[in-house]
Amino acid sequence: MLKSPAPDSPTEARAISQHLLDVTGAAYAARDFAAFAPHFVVPGDVHSFGAVRLVKDLADLHDLFIEVMAYFDQIGLTALERDCIAAEFDGPDRVKATHITRMMCGNALLASPFPAFSLLRRIEGRWMIASSQYATDDKRLAEALATSWEERPCR
Repeated sequence: MLKSPAPDSPTEARAISQHLLDVTGAAYAARDFAAFAPHFVVPGDVHSFGAVRLVKDLADLHDLFIEVMAYFDQIGLTALERDCIAAEFDGPDRVKATHITRMMCGNALLASPFPAFSLLRRIEGRWMIASSQYATDDKRLAEALATSWEERPCR
């Protein structure tokens, strides 16, 4: 009989991270903000090279979701592949995790794969994403992650 991973083990931490990657990825694929939002701590933050975006409330999280969806549409994304590569507990209710993102159109990579770091928190028994840092040099993605609707210039 297979043993379950020990509580607070790296295997359990990776499983928690991968689950959040999978459910939020499915929400992106379904364009379903209602399925996406419950997996985030609000307020929270998103970082990319040169920019930090504070997600103050659910309306701001929705704006971020719409921005990222628009970016995915712009580049022709057909699949978002994200795999946890390392995770560890940082106390009983915190996990630090790193994953790799591959943005695909069919079998073709749309951009170089890039790593991301997330801080996950367990709140009232549920694991949620509290903070994310994306290491990408794709300026369009960095802009989508960093720009809120109210900060956009009029065109």
